[in-house]
Amino acid sequence: METIKNYLESLFSSLPDTPKVQQAKADLLQAMEDHYNELLAEGKSEHEAIGAVISEFGSVEELKEALDLENEPESAAADWEQQITEAEMLRYLAERKKAALWLGLGIAFTILSVALLISFASLGSGEIGVLAFILFVALGVGLIITAGVQFSRLGKQLNDRRVPTAVSRIAAELKENYHRSFMFSLVGGICLCVLSLFPMILVTSMGFSSGVGAAFMFLVIAAGVFLIVYGGIVQSSFTKFSAGAYFVADEDEMGPNARTEKYGSAAAPAYILQKVYWPAVLVIYFLWSFISQSFTTSWVIFVIAGVLYGVVESFVIGVKKR
Repeated sequence: METIKNYLESLFSSLPDTPKVQQAKADLLQAMEDHYNELLAEGKSEHEAIGAVISEFGSVEELKEALDLENEPESAAADWEQQITEAEMLRYLAERKKAALWLGLGIAFTILSVALLISFASLGSGEIGVLAFILFVALGVGLIITAGVQFSRLGKQLNDRRVPTAVSRIAAELKENYHRSFMFSLVGGICLCVLSLFPMILVTSMGFSSGVGAAFMFLVIAAGVFLIVYGGIVQSSFTKFSAGAYFVADEDEMGPNARTEKYGSAAAPAYILQKVYWPAVLVIYFLWSFISQSFTTSWVIFVIAGVLYGVVESFVIGVKKR
């Protein structure tokens, strides 16, 4: 049976990885398995059954003709040619992991700047504390900006390109393998943040000032936030290749292919809604705030708008698809 599956894989390897081809592959495999079992039931040996099954199914050219791939539109052919390769995916994952490290360190350094400021101030060296604060903030912001630029660059290279089934399957396996590390990062980071008060209590109980204790608290928080940010970004990297048929760099700025896959014939109105909805909410917020002079409560508009967005989107898409 494995021989038949390998033959089928080789037969379809030169064909585009479209839903139509995937369905044909699944149907053909089922038909071959059924015929193989029928031949075994008739008394054929395993080798005879395999040979008969393979010989009775056509060549690649006959398969193309049956699937009408010769008449596929140029856009579909271009879509296939621009598929993301395994090498591109692995390169993206490696580069994004570096950017995640920079972002995590940038946020951690920014938090540590507060720890240094408090620590030196409690020791009577306020000037040194201010210098250390400025230095670490500058370093942290620099790393955050660098990571942001890297994320944007990586996303643009692959955005809205098709993710073939083979690449998606590899990404899902990598995600499963990383799950334990992700849980360690998530749980460990949360625990460090929640328990960050204990180092401060311990340090102050040993006779040090409360400022030094607070510095240790921020140090532990910085480590916890780093673990959460780094692990979360790496985990989400795998999801970008395993969640859909097209790569989406930014969920708020989906490309035309990904938008069509998600919304179908309602892709155009869904895109217009995404562009108009929140600016309209912002205008309503300012109008209400200035007219009623209720700036302290008018922010609730954004909460209501967030809850209603899914309802409005479902309504727009439903109307278009009718």
